Amino acid sequence: MGERSGVGLVECTILEVLDALGARPGQPHHPNARVLAEVEDRIGLAPGYAYEILLDLGRPWTMPVGLISPCGNFGGRGHDPAAGFRYTESGLTPAGQVVLDAERGELAPVPVGLINGSTYRAGTRPPFRPAGIIEALRQVIWCSGMTDGELAALVGPPQFGNGCTVTGDFAALAAGRPAVLRLEARVTIADDGNVVIENVPPNANPDDTVASIADRARARDWAARYPGLHQHARLPLKDLRDESSTAHDTDRIVCFPEPGTSPEQLRDQLLDIYGVYTTVDAALPQPLGAMIRGWVEAHQGEDLLASLAALEDAIR
Repeated sequence: MGERSGVGLVECTILEVLDALGARPGQPHHPNARVLAEVEDRIGLAPGYAYEILLDLGRPWTMPVGLISPCGNFGGRGHDPAAGFRYTESGLTPAGQVVLDAERGELAPVPVGLINGSTYRAGTRPPFRPAGIIEALRQVIWCSGMTDGELAALVGPPQFGNGCTVTGDFAALAAGRPAVLRLEARVTIADDGNVVIENVPPNANPDDTVASIADRARARDWAARYPGLHQHARLPLKDLRDESSTAHDTDRIVCFPEPGTSPEQLRDQLLDIYGVYTTVDAALPQPLGAMIRGWVEAHQGEDLLASLAALEDAIR
């Protein structure tokens, strides 16, 4: 992992290769086949493995601070795989360039690893709001007497890239203890009385979520024998329409209540379907306040305020 950014070895290598090939911010993208061949030459990682990491760096739902700019089909969150690496291209984002500058010592360290976490690849460190991490670090630089609680309040709860709602024991997480986070889609009642599901959790497959909802609404073979149980178990759904857009990376599932079913009742039942909600096992290696202070202490003597400002500008 890069000591000056918290970005992993393979990720840093991908960024270095893009820079060496001239695929910098504002410049033309570069074919990923060439990028991955160079990555293999540098660290011996075969393109098939490195490509999955490269895709994550350019997918907007994986991490708050994207490090590469994608060109071509990088896949969707449903059953829409990415095109092969011979048919896609990449370039550095401004944030990716800032990471490289920090790793080379041309800029003071930047806290991208603290922000992006690792849950996008089944790790336990959740992502946080970039502005929250940056402001907490600034406060430690300016005023070293802030308490852990004050720093945790500045950072705020974990925040995932697609805007889903996150609940859980944030106090335990901030104290360095394991916590289970519940990620929940935004489920609202439209003016026409239909129920709309948006912002499906990033670790859920929206296509599978649609299929699960449809399955819960399907009549069962045993319905006639146990009508009371069937009425209780079955989702009171007349119809549903998937209006999600892979091109615009938006989730939108419209659910039509059965006659006699209130939108509120349908909404509450939808929130109990896995896929509309998911869970994530989260843990930090130490209390959040200690991580913030430790990052500042590890890089004393460098112009951290300048690097934080550069990162802030890059992700606007």
